[in-house]
This record gives sequence, structure tokens and C-alpha cells, in this order.
Amino acid sequence: MVSPMVKTFGVVSIVTAAMIYAIYLGYFDSVQTELGRQFYAERYSAKWRKILPPWLNMPYNTFVNFGYVILGAFYCAKTSVALERKQIQTSDSYLFYSFNIMSTFYGAIQALRILTQFHRAAVMDQWYTLPFFMWVYIWSCHLDSGIGLKGMTLWTALSLLSYLLTLIHTHGFEIALAFHIAVAVYGAITIYRKFPIEEAQGPFVWALICCVGFVVLKLLDLELPKVNQIFEKISGHFLSKIADIFQIYFVNKYFEILTEHKHSIENKKKK
Repeated sequence: MVSPMVKTFGVVSIVTAAMIYAIYLGYFDSVQTELGRQFYAERYSAKWRKILPPWLNMPYNTFVNFGYVILGAFYCAKTSVALERKQIQTSDSYLFYSFNIMSTFYGAIQALRILTQFHRAAVMDQWYTLPFFMWVYIWSCHLDSGIGLKGMTLWTALSLLSYLLTLIHTHGFEIALAFHIAVAVYGAITIYRKFPIEEAQGPFVWALICCVGFVVLKLLDLELPKVNQIFEKISGHFLSKIADIFQIYFVNKYFEILTEHKHSIENKKKK
């Protein structure tokens, strides 16, 4: 019998491969992306030149992506343990596995963009961001009344198709991302109203703070060095990725608490 993690890994891999193939075919070659060192505040210091190869000229922005991989792997392992101990149901595990397998893939995709500065890698980086936020809404629907495979497929497809806005408008990605963030917050608030437990408040607030940090710090990447030269090393882009990694952590924590609370209520009703 194939484990839920292996099944989920297969599905996420197929969807990711389909996205890569669509980009490879050139459907998004006209999308505007920021390419080149001039769009990043991080500077290649003399210390790093002695240690690292020339092609690794943004080490902080490269190495930070290991955080996505480590966090994703950690929560996949934690989900497997919780499933084995029957703390969560198999249907819950698919949500946890999907979100965190996407996290591991996302880290690799972003590292590839930083290292290559290829247009198609930048497109994949943008596009892959959208399902992350949509998954928060899907997760909320799952805990609320159940969403099922058809619902998951529908919302994921809509999320992926929303990237077509980049072919219509210069700021199509920003519009799609803003919509996804709004939907994610709406979903998280809706499910909290159904299960208003104090323990979930902290992760929810911190996830919001990290989300704002993710957006704002990235926008301020080229402005922060004007304040202090330290931001040419510990750049706004680097810090935005730290905020993003913590955002993923707090989203996991938030739904972990709500999932366990929901099942404790259901178990009490059965008794």
C-alpha cells in the first residue's frame, strides 16, 4: 500500500513538472521579470570571493533557500509521526504533505533563480508562489466542512490559471498575488471563527506579520542599503525570505493546532 506522503509527493511532482513544461514551451516568455544583479542589494564581498566560486555571487540569498527545504522536510516527518499516532486523519495528512512538499520544491526553484538569473526560472519562482497562498484557503475549507478532491483540484487550477494575468497586464503577477493573499487571510479567519481557540491566535498573528515582512522587505531591498551598508550583506531580499520561511512555519503551526482541536471535539462527541 502506497503511503499518503508518497502519493502526495507524486501529485505535487506531476503538477510541478507540468508547470515547468508549460514554461519550457515558451508560453510565458513575454512575462516581465527582474533579471540581473542590479535588482538585488546583496554585494559579493571579498571574503566570499576567497571561499566560493564566482558563479555563487549572492551566497546569502542562495543559502537561505535551504530553510524552505529543511522546514518542509521537518513538517513532512512530523506529519508522518502524527498520522502514525492517529493524532490526525489520512485526509488531514494530504494537506500537510502537499504544503510542505511544495515548500521543499520552492526552495530549490528560488535557489535556481538566484544562481542562474534565467527568465524562465524567474517565471517559475513567481508562478509557484501562488498555490502556496491558495493552499491556506483550501486547508481552511477542508477543516470547515470538507472540500474533497474535486474542490482541491478546482481551486488549485484556478490558482495556477490566475498567472495568465501576467500575459495581459504588466503587473499581472502582483494583482494575482494580492488576490491570493486576501483569499488566504479570509480562509484563515473563517476557520478561526469556527474554532476560536486562544492557542491559535499567536501563530495566526505571527503568520500575518511574516507575510507583511515577506512583501515589504522584498520591496525595500534596494532602499535599505541607503540606510546602512549592512543591508548590502544581510539584504532586504534575504530578510524577506527569512520572513517567508517563518510564515510557512506559523501556517503549519496554526493548522496543526486547529486540526488537533477539531478532532478532539469530534472524539468527545463520539463518546
